[in-house]
Amino acid sequence: TDEKIYDNSKILYSDQTQVMGGATWRHLFRSGYTLLTLSQISSGFNYRQDDTLLQPIFKNNSDESETSLRGDVVYQVAHFTEISFGIIGRLINFNSRLALRPFSTDFGQELSIDADYDTTALKAGAYMQIVQTFFPLKFTFGLRGDYFNLIEEGFVASPRFSASWTLTELTKVTLSAGRYYQAPSYIWLVSDESNRRLKHIAVNQYIAGIEHLLRSDTRISLEAYMKDYFHYPVSELRPYLIMANTGAGYGGSREGFSSFGIDPLVSRGSGKAYGVELFLQKKFSEVPCYGIVSLSYNVSRFRALDELMRPNSFDQRWIINLGGGYVFDVKWEFALKFRLATGKPYTPFAADGTQLVSQYNSARLPVNHSLDIRVDRRWIFPKWTLVTYVDIQNIYNQKAKDVP
Repeated sequence: TDEKIYDNSKILYSDQTQVMGGATWRHLFRSGYTLLTLSQISSGFNYRQDDTLLQPIFKNNSDESETSLRGDVVYQVAHFTEISFGIIGRLINFNSRLALRPFSTDFGQELSIDADYDTTALKAGAYMQIVQTFFPLKFTFGLRGDYFNLIEEGFVASPRFSASWTLTELTKVTLSAGRYYQAPSYIWLVSDESNRRLKHIAVNQYIAGIEHLLRSDTRISLEAYMKDYFHYPVSELRPYLIMANTGAGYGGSREGFSSFGIDPLVSRGSGKAYGVELFLQKKFSEVPCYGIVSLSYNVSRFRALDELMRPNSFDQRWIINLGGGYVFDVKWEFALKFRLATGKPYTPFAADGTQLVSQYNSARLPVNHSLDIRVDRRWIFPKWTLVTYVDIQNIYNQKAKDVP
């Protein structure tokens, strides 16, 4: 139908292939061990989007090849002291074909690109970690350095610390703090030459938690976290856009192809995320049931070039997961899984099909939830076992709501 043809023209076709392999050599000595790993990862990406006449709007074919060599040493200096350190080097080959015919986003920006890229890059890293125990306290200190030659400020250092305190045999308190870096995506760095000025994406992360054993098979924990992001890439062409809102995947015309870094980007974005999670786990034991309950509240907000703090596109405030099962006997087992989550933010459309920057991520999809159930029947024979099951997902057929 005409309606389906139009809807399909909004979908980005995605085909990805990944091949990986490696070899590891481990050498044991009296007080520790060494580990040497050689690995190869090759990834191919093929994206395409066509209009209603099946004419291509956008094409991207990319191939990434990464060869890495890593060495690790773990050494038990004393009974309560352990030192570990290591180095890693990666050689990356990246080539890409990127084509977008003149395209107008829903916010009114004009985009286009037609280019081929063939790039070789080098990444390197080193770390050292000390674990010291003064029972009931345990401390971990670490320092990591990373280098990436495709960006101007290629070297970063990240310190990390954690501590745990065993209050009783049943209760433990943990604290940790650290800085973490992530290199910009390869496609961002080659899509626009100026993007080589980008810095490593950085976050300062703090976590505090307490864990208690209610009984030998049941554990409950409460954990709170806070993350402070900085040096996040933002668009100079679209001042409302921060790359954190493009996610780990790749979107098409609905997102203005923002995931591919076609825009000139600068590392001036920032953000904050914080939350708390209650986690309860019952393992299978002499009581023939098992289960997990996870209840979390999260807030995630980011600031782009226009300096306005907005909800992240993946900001789901409440997330509830319930799962478990009951084993009647060696033949029969029943299990279920329930999920509930607050809807994600989105930008509403005006009557003419456009979107306003002033309303960016101002609306939110409804709460979504679903229930899966499963029944297993085991057939036990003298030398083998057959397991049959019926698994029904979203049993009450809850319809997830999309952007209006």
